[in-house]
Amino acid sequence: MHIRRGYAHLVRYREIARVAAKYGFGFVADMLGQAGRRRAPGHRKGLAHPDVYRLSRWERVRRALEELGPTFIKIGQILSTRPDMVPPGLAAELEKLQDKAPPFGTAEAEAIIAAELGGRPSEVFERFEPEPVAAASLGQVHNAVLKTGEEVVVKVQRPGVEEAIRLDLEILKELAVLASRRLRLRLARVYNLVDIVDEIAGALTRELDYTVEAANADRFARNLRLDPRIVVPEVFWDYTTRRVLTMERLHGTKLTEVAQVDGEKAPYIDRAAVARTLVDTILRQILVHGFFHADLHPGNVIVTPAGNVGLMDFGMVGEVGDDLKAQFGAFFTAVAARSAPRLVAVLLNLGIAPRDIDVRSLTRDVDVLLRRYYGVPLSQISIRDLSKDVLDVALKHDIKVRADFSLVMKALATVEGTARHVYPPLNLVEVAQPFARRLVRERLKPASVMKGLRRSAAEYLDFAARLPGKLGTILDMATGGQLKVRWELEGGERFLRGLAVLVNRLAMSIVLASIIVGTSLVVRATPTVVFWRLPLAEVGFIIALVFGAWLLVSIVRTGRF
Repeated sequence: MHIRRGYAHLVRYREIARVAAKYGFGFVADMLGQAGRRRAPGHRKGLAHPDVYRLSRWERVRRALEELGPTFIKIGQILSTRPDMVPPGLAAELEKLQDKAPPFGTAEAEAIIAAELGGRPSEVFERFEPEPVAAASLGQVHNAVLKTGEEVVVKVQRPGVEEAIRLDLEILKELAVLASRRLRLRLARVYNLVDIVDEIAGALTRELDYTVEAANADRFARNLRLDPRIVVPEVFWDYTTRRVLTMERLHGTKLTEVAQVDGEKAPYIDRAAVARTLVDTILRQILVHGFFHADLHPGNVIVTPAGNVGLMDFGMVGEVGDDLKAQFGAFFTAVAARSAPRLVAVLLNLGIAPRDIDVRSLTRDVDVLLRRYYGVPLSQISIRDLSKDVLDVALKHDIKVRADFSLVMKALATVEGTARHVYPPLNLVEVAQPFARRLVRERLKPASVMKGLRRSAAEYLDFAARLPGKLGTILDMATGGQLKVRWELEGGERFLRGLAVLVNRLAMSIVLASIIVGTSLVVRATPTVVFWRLPLAEVGFIIALVFGAWLLVSIVRTGRF
């Protein structure tokens, strides 16, 4: 089994190396050879054709990911939600990743349905269309009708995709370990590359389990049940498993087709209302419910004949805690007020900053950022541009931004793009400001304050309950002579380095003075002494002159006299 797994790794290494070399990333092929502990035969085959270099670097990355299949397509899509991790140009290109794949055979789809639901499609459904209506890297979708008459869509997982993704994730983890050791990446200094791979692996594992997506859809349906403008398809749990998902079929016009639809043929499409509904629902999901759809691009939204907005594809979602909701309210109000100190406070609360961060320099950079928006009305500010600028400043100062914050910013940017696709005049930042103000007011209400106090009281009580035990442990260590105190002076290491340089120079000066004085005494006593056919006096003074000049130059370079 181990040998077969190792061979599968080698074959996949060769395939990844071939694609990397094909798109002009030969260094990746070399690194794959190192990760495989021996250069895979033919790892440089399929070198890039000169025409490849007519494409931009990031476009070559996207095409390589598409050619490498499901795992890498999904990784690209996940990384496109983390603009704090990838350059803006690459993030924009990754958003273009086409998760399309040729459909697999009807016989294979029917076999999976039979294994998961206990009967062939003809036995389980009243009608099952053998031709899929859509096919992606993880699965494909068929239209069907239940025995009870409901029209449904049935998503069937692609055969073998789970094993292929597991193999790719193992290889990616090996590469992350190698890259962390050998590559001096700014990203690796702020983020742990192995942790990033683990985060991606968790997201992919959840997407492979269709019951997770079904539970997400049910949760959205409960949260949004009071909003008549929003439609969430019903999940049919009796026909849903890890590899098969059956949901209500929604009828209407996808937003990708709205631009081509004639208003007379589809009078139910009110573009301004649709755009406003989309922005309202994402803000409500984030700031009220704390559970949001992270991928509301035009392909995942339809307008029903009743004029309502239907949401689809619930595989990529995010959660927001009360603390993050509060920080988002502070974020939008700080931007609206163009207040650098307030935005800096939000950044420091939303990320993990290094201990030696220069807050004054960070404030200057944030102030420069906000100056770009001075005099610009909120209606003209793009959330995509704003989030990119903020995350760039965070990365510059080595602030590790929380994943949930990045995902929220990505979700907002996606909805902003979708809303503008339908109705260009609408602006998300302008609509978000009243939500933010309302959220801040809600937190100041007595009920919210009492809730926070109760939470804090519970934490303090828990701390007080554990305090005697902790104190007892400390006293036991003290009486047993095992207690050690670590004392660290802020900037002490820099002070000690400077002190060491000072001592070394003082010692050098003493040695030079000793050489000069000693040489003079020797010459006075025995003036004819020679060394390497030169009078000893000249040798001593030459040595003193060389080291003295070196000492003087080193002092001048420091700029301290």
